[in-house]
Amino acid sequence: MGTSFIPLCAIIAVLIIAFLFASLPQVNHKTRYRVLYAIAIIMLLAVIPISEYMASDTQNSSNNYLLILIFDIAVGYFCMYVAALLKFNVLKRKNQALENALTEKQQENVAILLEHQNEKQQALRQRELEWFAGKIKMFTEEEQEAILACALSFAEHDLIVAPSISIQPKETCSQQELMYFVCSAFFNMGKKRSDIVSFLYRVFPLYFPAGESALAKKMPGLEKVRERRIKEEK
Repeated sequence: MGTSFIPLCAIIAVLIIAFLFASLPQVNHKTRYRVLYAIAIIMLLAVIPISEYMASDTQNSSNNYLLILIFDIAVGYFCMYVAALLKFNVLKRKNQALENALTEKQQENVAILLEHQNEKQQALRQRELEWFAGKIKMFTEEEQEAILACALSFAEHDLIVAPSISIQPKETCSQQELMYFVCSAFFNMGKKRSDIVSFLYRVFPLYFPAGESALAKKMPGLEKVRERRIKEEK
């Protein structure tokens, strides 16, 4: 037992040292797993000197010899396992930090993109409303203000509200002309055809006495409106 006691104590001491070193918070993870890998390699290579040392004692039983070797190898693999676990945690932290950095960058890019899109949409709405305001000069100032208030509410918030006053038909603005003005402005803003029909009928009911369904049938198509707008701008 005396011969096997010395390597057994040495292996236990190495195991305790490895365990304590692995749990030291003062040492960074990278150093810890590297040292543990070194200890694991040393323990596996120690099989040779341990075998030679125990073989020198002819009185040592083969059972003790095998137990010591198995324990040595087990400690070596245990140190290797702990080292791999520490290395995995290091890689996991790096990956998490990278993912967080990418997420923050993506959020910044999305925020910039949304801000840019909002600015473009705001500029588009402003341009189309100004164009629309220039087309309804035949109405009185009070009527123009009421129409533009409804148009602004529809453009920015998709709210279709009736004007504060009744919009009277004008001889200088036919039903077809009015439909073109409204459709051209709101088609360019990306509004749906059905919503534009509802807007026309709510804001200009006296222009469309036949009702909203009849108005929907008369509504010009998107392509026709765009063709006329292009010709007009040229």
